[in-house]
Amino acid sequence: MPHGNFGLRDLRLDCAELTFCDSVGISSLLKIHRRTTAHSVRLHLDNQPPFLRRLLDITGIQRFFTQPQTAQQAE
Repeated sequence: MPHGNFGLRDLRLDCAELTFCDSVGISSLLKIHRRTTAHSVRLHLDNQPPFLRRLLDITGIQRFFTQPQTAQQAE
């Protein structure tokens, strides 16, 4: 993330097409979270597939991401 957030307050990642997430994926999400938080930007993981929600819950990191937005909420 470049220096400064250029007024960005929210970063949304659409996870609707995600089919797999392993430890590298979890590590990447946590890295993105650290960097966005450092710039006062909220990270959202929208349209989380059930497997991702379970993985985030099991690892205890769901709390790091703001409430996911569904496709219906985005419309």
